[in-house]
Amino acid sequence: MTKGYIFAEVTLRTPGAEWDEYSRKVQATLDAYGGVFLIRGGAQKVVEGDTNIGTIVVLEFESPEKADEWYGSAAYQQIVPLRLRNADARVICLSGAN
Repeated sequence: MTKGYIFAEVTLRTPGAEWDEYSRKVQATLDAYGGVFLIRGGAQKVVEGDTNIGTIVVLEFESPEKADEWYGSAAYQQIVPLRLRNADARVICLSGAN
């Protein structure tokens, strides 16, 4: 089965209590869908292209459908406003290579 991935590039505009709340609550939303963090920030070494990029996040799911279900879930959508008020993001659902 092809795995599903969520790729996000996040630029935090307003660090603080709301962002901390979002960060604390996101894992619980992933658990019901089997989502795991493969990458959640960390050191970046840009080897080609624009160096002005945000924090990279990569989530893995058992399928692209599970990734879509997680993103659209009531639990995740409940905390999305916390992210939207405090960060700019590009979020993409991807299918893995077979």
